[in-house]
Amino acid sequence: MSSPPRVLVPGARLQEGERVVLPDAEARHLRVSRVSPGGKVVLLDGAGVRAEALLSADGREAVVSGLAPVRGEPQRRVTVLLGVGELARVEWAVEKGTECGAARFALVAAVRSQRAHVAAAAAKLDRLRRIAAEAAKQCDRSLVPDVLAPLPLAAGVALYGRPLFVARPGAPRLAPGARGFDVAVAVGPEGGFDAAEERLLDEAGAVPFSLGGRILRLETAVVAALVLLVDDDAP
Repeated sequence: MSSPPRVLVPGARLQEGERVVLPDAEARHLRVSRVSPGGKVVLLDGAGVRAEALLSADGREAVVSGLAPVRGEPQRRVTVLLGVGELARVEWAVEKGTECGAARFALVAAVRSQRAHVAAAAAKLDRLRRIAAEAAKQCDRSLVPDVLAPLPLAAGVALYGRPLFVARPGAPRLAPGARGFDVAVAVGPEGGFDAAEERLLDEAGAVPFSLGGRILRLETAVVAALVLLVDDDAP
């Protein structure tokens, strides 16, 4: 038996008996998916609350029948400080990083990030957030990771970098137990962080670790880093 479709209703009040108005795009998707009136759906507020609900007769609302257990969320929250590269690669990193359990993406305008790429990422924040939302629904998460506007590495480290890890070629493999609860990981753009940025990371106490013996593109590095860092005992 297939599971009920998941519907994202940001900011909705998910309490038993509540009638929740569905966003137009979500209602349209349910119609295309041929979900019948009275059919079961799962409502997600994007902030970690999920509820079981029944679709109304007109397909524009759902009535909450009860709260559901949180699913798909790892115990460890990992913020990805993502050096901006080509937009298509950033989109791929956000999509697959969401599936791998990232809690947040803070885009970093690194020294080696091309200005055009940084401008494109800043202009497409809404699209990147939609990609994260769709990926969260697809993989049955309860939390939609935020995607933050590009900022300098120093600002990203100051805001989110405690404790901090950095993917670095030639570094040792990550030691067991060296992770902590909520962490951040810095992944450089094409060409990596420059020498000054590497010094900044070292001075901030970043723990360097290896992603293996090959040079990975930034989107692949995000996935590989999250596989190592996320505590994936999520129900």
